[in-house]
Amino acid sequence: MNFLAHTFLSFDVPPLIVGNYLGDFVKNDDIPRFPLEVQRGIYLHRAIDSFTDQSDDFKRGTRMLHQPLGKYSPVVLDIYFDFLLSKNWELYHDDTLSSVCARAYQALNTYDSYMPDNLRFRISKMTEDRWLENYGTYPGLTRVFSFLHRRTSFPSRLDEASAILQPLEPELDQVFRDFFPQLVEFARLEIQDL
Repeated sequence: MNFLAHTFLSFDVPPLIVGNYLGDFVKNDDIPRFPLEVQRGIYLHRAIDSFTDQSDDFKRGTRMLHQPLGKYSPVVLDIYFDFLLSKNWELYHDDTLSSVCARAYQALNTYDSYMPDNLRFRISKMTEDRWLENYGTYPGLTRVFSFLHRRTSFPSRLDEASAILQPLEPELDQVFRDFFPQLVEFARLEIQDL
């Protein structure tokens, strides 16, 4: 659900944006049915996720959340990093958040013929409700975490995640600032190798 970071790390290349969005939704056997540039975005998404999971900074952040959120702490931190990216957007991108998001929605809608119906509907909702921009508010985060909470089969406290995160924002913001430049550099190099 951390779509904003994956959009950012596509560096305004429409098929990479699309593939980076699809990375969690496409099975390996289905990848060849997409255009080559979209396939590169899918592989980029998975490389970004792997890099993030192995990062010492990311692990430091998840340890801060482990006591209240248990095994869901990596998921919560992933989504919270989109909040922190949105909040600090001007430090990382020369264009406005709304302009980058508009281009991302356009890219997703341009390639919608490749999407299964359920994803086409999700992209329509994402565009209509401006999901990417809403990551930058606590009410927006609360909606995301409440949605995830309803989908879990185990006790998760995801419905309390925003309240748990708010007092930790300064410490987690520092974790993000330590981590994100490394991730940007990794993604730039990874794109060259795809």
